[in-house]
Amino acid sequence: MSSQNQVSRRTVLKGVMAGGASLLTFNQLFNYSELSAQNNQDDVETIVNLAVTAEMIACTHYYRVLTESNIALAPNEIEMLKGFLDAELQHLELLYLNKAKPVTDKFYLPVDVYNDREQFSQITEQLETTFIAAYLAATRQFAQLGLPLLAATSAQVSAVEQEHLALVRGIGGRRPNNVALARALFFNISEAVPALQPFLESSQDYQGPFAFPGADAIRQLIGDVGVLPVAPFTDPTVANTANSTTSTNAACTIVANGNYNCNLRFGPGLSFDIVGRLNAGDTVAVNGQSLDKDGFVWWRISSGDKWVRSDIVHAASGDCSQLPTLKT
Repeated sequence: MSSQNQVSRRTVLKGVMAGGASLLTFNQLFNYSELSAQNNQDDVETIVNLAVTAEMIACTHYYRVLTESNIALAPNEIEMLKGFLDAELQHLELLYLNKAKPVTDKFYLPVDVYNDREQFSQITEQLETTFIAAYLAATRQFAQLGLPLLAATSAQVSAVEQEHLALVRGIGGRRPNNVALARALFFNISEAVPALQPFLESSQDYQGPFAFPGADAIRQLIGDVGVLPVAPFTDPTVANTANSTTSTNAACTIVANGNYNCNLRFGPGLSFDIVGRLNAGDTVAVNGQSLDKDGFVWWRISSGDKWVRSDIVHAASGDCSQLPTLKT
C-alpha cells in the first residue's frame, strides 16, 4: 500500500493523546467499569480511519494464525477462523467505500501468539473486545453526528465482532456466552488507540512488523468457506428491497472476484468434493442455482456438473439471480 493511502500513525496517536486519553495496558483497559462523560471528539474521517486500521490488524492476525500457526487447530476451527477472516476483509472493503485510510499496513504481533492455543484465544478476545467497544462508540458518534445509516452499519459490524469474540473464547476452552451486553468501554472511538498502540508501534514481547497480506492472498486462503455477504444499511437497496425489480434475462456468465482461483465442487455445498478450479480471469457460463443449508447460493457451470459458490465470483454478463433453482 502506498504512503498516499495512509495517514501518519504517530499523528493519529499524538492527536489522541493530546485529547486526554492515557496510555493503558490491556489489563488496565479491561478493568474499566464506567464511561466518563466526554464530548463527541472525533469527526467521520477519524472514525473510519481508525476502524479500517483495526480491520487491517484483524485481517493480518487471522491470516497469520491460519498460515503461520503451530497450534493444532481442528478442521472446524480452521473453517471458523477463515469465516472470521472473510468477515474482517468484508468490513475493511466496506470502510474503503467510505473513503477510509489506514494508519499503516504493517503491524506488530505478540511473541508466541501463534504457538500457544490459550494465548491466541486470550489475545484475540482482547482484540475483539476492543473492536466491539470501538464500533459501539462509533455507533453512538455517527448517531450524534446525524448519520443514522452509518450508525446502523457500525452496529451491524459490532454484532459480527461479538460472534467472533464468543467463538474465540470457545477455542480457548472458556464459556462463549459470558456477557448480557457487549462491553461499552469507550465513549469515542479514538479512546481505543491506546489498546491498539502495541500493534501499531510495537512494545515489549511484540515482534514484527508484519505486512497486511492483501485481499487476493486472503481470498485465495479462504477459498469457498467464507461467510455470507450481507448488505449494509448504507446500501440503498436495503431500504428499497420491497420495491425492487429484477431482469428476466436468465443468461449469465461469471468470473472470479479477484486474482485468485475458485474451487469448483461436485455439488452445491462444502461437503461435496473439489473437482476443478475456475482460474483467475476465466469466464464461464452458468445455468442454474441452488441454496445450501447455510444460506449460500451456488451456481452450476453449464459445461458439466460443477458448482461454484456465488459470493466468490461475480457476473460478467447477465443476471445470475434469475437462473432457475435446481433440486439436487
